[in-house]
Amino acid sequence: MFTRLLTLVQMRRSTAFLLRRADDRLLDDIGLSRADLNAMHLGLPAARATGPMGPAPFLGPALPA
Repeated sequence: MFTRLLTLVQMRRSTAFLLRRADDRLLDDIGLSRADLNAMHLGLPAARATGPMGPAPFLGPALPA
């Protein structure tokens, strides 16, 4: 439970850092759009769940480790 909490805090800090940036070069490098990153920051399923392999189903939230 504690590990999950720390993981969520770190993810929110990382996504906030990327959302504050003016350019989207890093987002392009990892294949995310600003809408995808915003959804990830809020803990929502991906706004655009398609990629080079086609649509990916949302499998629900991750289980605690």
